[in-house]
Amino acid sequence: MNRMFRQFSMGAVAMAVMQAASAGVAVTNVVPMQIPGQGTEIRVMFNGLPPQPQAYQLEQPSRLVLDFDKAQQNLKQSSIPVATSEANSVDISSDAQRARLTVNLADAGAFTTRVEGNTFILKINAANASAPTPVAAQKQAQGISDIGFKRGSAGEGLVVIDLLGSNTPVDVQQQGSKIVVRTLGNKVPTHLARRLNVNDFATPVATVDAQNDHGSGLITISSSGSYEYMAYQTDNRLTISLKRPEDKNPTRAKAANHYTGKKISLDFQDIEVRRVLQLLADFTDINMVAADSVQGNITLRLKDVPWDQALDIVLKTKNLDKRRNGNVIWIAPVAELIKAEEEEAKAIAQSVKLAPLQTEYIQLSYAKVVDIEKLITQGKNSGNSGNSTANAGAGVDSLGDSVGSLLSPRGTVSVDPRTNTLIINDTTQKIDQIRKMIDLLDVAVKQVMVEARIVRATTDFTKEMGVKWGILSQGIAKNNDLLVGGSDTTLWDLKTPSIGTNGQATYSIQRPDNLNVDLGVTTQGASRIAFGLISLSDFMLDLELSALQADGYGEVISTPKVLTGDKQQARVASGQEIPYQATSTAGGTATATTSFKDALLSLDVTPSITPDGKVQMKLIIKSDSQAGYAQNGEIILNKNEINTDVLVNNGETVVLGGIFEQTTANKQTKVPFLGDLPYLGRLFRKDVKSDNKSELLIFVTPRIVNDSVSRNH
Repeated sequence: MNRMFRQFSMGAVAMAVMQAASAGVAVTNVVPMQIPGQGTEIRVMFNGLPPQPQAYQLEQPSRLVLDFDKAQQNLKQSSIPVATSEANSVDISSDAQRARLTVNLADAGAFTTRVEGNTFILKINAANASAPTPVAAQKQAQGISDIGFKRGSAGEGLVVIDLLGSNTPVDVQQQGSKIVVRTLGNKVPTHLARRLNVNDFATPVATVDAQNDHGSGLITISSSGSYEYMAYQTDNRLTISLKRPEDKNPTRAKAANHYTGKKISLDFQDIEVRRVLQLLADFTDINMVAADSVQGNITLRLKDVPWDQALDIVLKTKNLDKRRNGNVIWIAPVAELIKAEEEEAKAIAQSVKLAPLQTEYIQLSYAKVVDIEKLITQGKNSGNSGNSTANAGAGVDSLGDSVGSLLSPRGTVSVDPRTNTLIINDTTQKIDQIRKMIDLLDVAVKQVMVEARIVRATTDFTKEMGVKWGILSQGIAKNNDLLVGGSDTTLWDLKTPSIGTNGQATYSIQRPDNLNVDLGVTTQGASRIAFGLISLSDFMLDLELSALQADGYGEVISTPKVLTGDKQQARVASGQEIPYQATSTAGGTATATTSFKDALLSLDVTPSITPDGKVQMKLIIKSDSQAGYAQNGEIILNKNEINTDVLVNNGETVVLGGIFEQTTANKQTKVPFLGDLPYLGRLFRKDVKSDNKSELLIFVTPRIVNDSVSRNH
């Protein structure tokens, strides 16, 4: 029976993992004894193999608690006195789940355990006693041969301690931000007693200090920041791994070698590999089948390591590998596994070559038969469509299949575009693979309704004020019958009136051309007021004031919509073709030609539906309008365009962009010098003020069309 040892420390106690006992195992006796010069030994006897114990170290008072799962106790005594220098008594209790032994200690110290048949033996070492080692191990050298450091593939810091022998006693403890490794009774060699500053490697490890303390080696690993650590020993190599805490963000991808198994602690001296595999199988309830060639022994010290990582460590140490199929793991040497897989591949290839061919007709519903044929025949030398056959002849892999093709070397595929049907002649296995691919690809494409709302708002303000005035000579001495007043069209002609047939005087209504200052508002619709002042002499003063104020507000809303399939480009446009004549000169002869320009409101979109129900859109939105004509007669266009790529939730409206323009102008026309005079200067100038604003906003809303709605329409 292999002997198994576990070293306990004052801070934490972990027990060796044993083979799980069958249901109904029970404690039959507890026998404590004093071993002179070595300590106290407590033998716990069972009626079967001892189950896996769980251990807890308690202080004040110092106690050691051992829980044996799925075990009972048939003892009449609930407390057994020990009365040694290391322990006082052992309390025994049980319930439906476990049997518990509480060892009341005289003082905290070092412990070892082992199993002999159906007896679990707990050894409490005396204060001046060292941990026992197996007889076979006593012949091996003990101590440290090298201390090194390296950075792992996942950014973890690995402190590697090479031991002279696998039986070198080692104690690993976590003390706050440090990991302390003690080699009990073995000093660190003088050339290794130094500090390793490894802070530049960007791992949780900052420094590694090696020194001696009271006859034992002391290796202190200092960390930088938070960390999780793991210690394991395989044969003569002890590895302490420090890594950053796992990122709990569920959106971040996990590492490829991420281990998720339940954590386990193992401490074995020169144990058979097959025995370790059996313990892991019992721990995980997974069937492990080891090949007959799996042999040899291994020394392990693993503390709080996921069981699947512990299995990988054992396999890599012994050059083994595994293959899993459901709840069964097959373990064998790497070369043996490769050879077995090659033999299996050859057998499959042979079966494919001998398998009978059959013909299958598959009519597609949504996908184009030509596109599916290209996917099936990728890797073939030729692939034709339209009732043609794609024959084999490309590269062949280890299974005899054409590389990159779903067809076997003997398989063929033909298409009939008229009925959208595939005609496949191949083995049953290959036809099933092609059908699975068609089931995934021959599906209705989701559709997206994209609505763009283009808002163009304009605000115009214009204000003009002007004056016209002049002096007119009457050419007569007196005219008491003349009436004067009104506006631009009510100033009378001040010449002699015409006498009609009825004897009535008729005066014509026309504007006399007598203006000395003409700075009036010329815009049609302006308001005007005119004055005529007549003196007793033959002179007349005309004065006309004109003013105009105009306000305007306009809003144009355009809403182009388009319905298209997922990842399918669509375009909708509305507008007009504007004709224009352009003149060109060739050989001294001018030629006028009529051309057209498009002034369109258009929407180009390519939507892509993401797996989480959002819509990615490639958008080109244009809104053009006529602005005027160039000197050569060509049309000038006002162009507004947005070209973008956005991600939007289904049914959500997003503002793609906007253009705001404001034009403010103040103009003044005046008579030099006179227009600058206070008060009177107003009669010699014209003021024009304008303020124009325009704004363009574009909104887009995508909506994924329900499948049933799209079918009904």
